[in-house]
Amino acid sequence: MDVLEEIESFKKRSKIIPQKTRVQKIQLYSEGLKAKMKQAEFALDSIKSFEQQSDQSTSSTANNALSISEKIEFYCDAFWTFLYSSLDVLAQIINQALKLKLDEKHVSFKYVEKILCQKHSNLKIQKSFTACKKSNPYKNLDDYRNCSIHRRQIYIKEERKTVRHTAGYKTTTAALEENIQRTLCDNPLQLSPRTKQQRKIPDYMEDSKNKLFAHIAKILKETLRQNKE
Repeated sequence: MDVLEEIESFKKRSKIIPQKTRVQKIQLYSEGLKAKMKQAEFALDSIKSFEQQSDQSTSSTANNALSISEKIEFYCDAFWTFLYSSLDVLAQIINQALKLKLDEKHVSFKYVEKILCQKHSNLKIQKSFTACKKSNPYKNLDDYRNCSIHRRQIYIKEERKTVRHTAGYKTTTAALEENIQRTLCDNPLQLSPRTKQQRKIPDYMEDSKNKLFAHIAKILKETLRQNKE
């Protein structure tokens, strides 16, 4: 079962909650979670569409048009923002489902994880929340998103390789081809960027998204079930 199917399954289970207001909020937040996840995927798909384009190979007649590099930076920022937002919306769902009674304005993924550790440490959902928070995809997402929103642009290294084939020979590729490779910095919080971990765009982002979606699906699966160990 993928994460969208898990959301629908969770929505059905939430109807056992006696308070109609809580059920209504859960339904609303569940739709919001799907929206944020789809927005993150749209941003990633947009990045993929520019994968083999560069400012050198593509020109625009509009003076105020974003360059290819600027479009990629924009969609990277959007990806970090919406992917992290999906976790905060997930926290709103858990707040209602477990009746944590937290003010909506103060709810965040980190805060709900803290409350679960303090008051519900015997639940599987708490362990799943903490496992997500301690995972490398989450930690890196937190850093990229924080830097892109509150500090500065994320460093991206762009490498271009041109390959030319002798005319007349049969090859599986064009006579002249350009390969473009973009790599994220290892730590966006450092002013001297390094790319030793080879976090390729968009492959690294796709992998991060899949792993975090899996965490979300597991958390929802364990919610509103008898999950005390």
